[in-house]
Amino acid sequence: MIMDHLEYCIMKYGTPSYLFDIDKMKETVGKFRKALGGKAGLCFAMKANPFLVGQMETQADRIEVCSMGEFRICKKQGIAPEKLLISGVLKQKEDICEILDTYGGACTYTIESLEQYHCFTDWCGRKEKPVHVYLRLTSGNQFGMDGEAIHNIIKIRKMCPYLNIRGIHYFSGTQKKHAGKIKEELGCLDQFLREMEERTGFQLEQLEYGPGLSVPYFRGQEDHRDSDLNELVRAVEGMEWKGSVMLEMGRALAADCGYYLTSVKDIKQSNGRRYCIVDGGIHQLNYDGQIRGMYEPVFRVWPKSQAGAECQWTVCGSLCTVNDVLMQKAVIRNLKAGNVLIFERAGAYAMTEGMALFLSHELPEVLLYSKEMGWKPVRDRIHTYHWNTENL
Repeated sequence: MIMDHLEYCIMKYGTPSYLFDIDKMKETVGKFRKALGGKAGLCFAMKANPFLVGQMETQADRIEVCSMGEFRICKKQGIAPEKLLISGVLKQKEDICEILDTYGGACTYTIESLEQYHCFTDWCGRKEKPVHVYLRLTSGNQFGMDGEAIHNIIKIRKMCPYLNIRGIHYFSGTQKKHAGKIKEELGCLDQFLREMEERTGFQLEQLEYGPGLSVPYFRGQEDHRDSDLNELVRAVEGMEWKGSVMLEMGRALAADCGYYLTSVKDIKQSNGRRYCIVDGGIHQLNYDGQIRGMYEPVFRVWPKSQAGAECQWTVCGSLCTVNDVLMQKAVIRNLKAGNVLIFERAGAYAMTEGMALFLSHELPEVLLYSKEMGWKPVRDRIHTYHWNTENL
């Protein structure tokens, strides 16, 4: 985003704020579409940034929902139920029934356990209505079921004719360091799918796969996103299994569109070390892999100074903890109180993974921008002390 737009946001809306560039989001999605060439669909994992779900509805083929809170966001936004994949390791019976009673078979669902399987088959049996599901294959953790459990469910599929098993769901983790892991996983999934079809005589239509593509957040990190994407495309093309593939991603689609704006409120020196205190902090900005500001994120300073000496600053937030360090050794020219630090690549998880309720600070304002839409505030600053106060 050009500095003129960022300056306008600072002057009109203040700090701390999150700004999401919808044009950049669409550009990123378009880049994936072009590289995939129709060989796979795109599912947006809304946990990465729930504020983008309304914009992503027209860009992604599907939106993954992992909690009742996320479900209610989509319902309030009016997202078409046909777009929703209801996922999540914990689906309680009352939650499953609430969603099914609301949208029935319009949504698609994942099944992560035998308990969830029985909840779905019970509802289908009582209502005599079809429901489309994916069986989640575990990657060796608490998510999903092992291959034998999946085989047994497929084997007895005729006992519940209203439960339509569409395919397999698989995700093993995010921020994969190299595409070789993705190639290896797709190779194993290719074999698993073909063997499962051979053993059961049942054709699986689709694989919902989360590749976990990495995003470089810090200066000096190698940016291998283009080569990883190309490797992913080749791996999908190389599969012998004949079903379709849906790629489930959040970080890779949303990270680049986000900015976090925070103002310098105080500067000082202690024992020869320069500190600046900003009106935000680690409760509002979280980069995967950051450790007490050890790594330097991509950032800009407004207004940019051409004069004065470059000095090394430790950038700290407003929390009463020594862990609230955004950058330990940021080299900034002529830093003053009133300057604004603009942190980039903050479009995914950065705004939701922090400890937002610590010290009862307010939540930042959230804004969307595109050339067509203009500026759209989507959340005001919100006081949080109410949530940390006992009911009286």
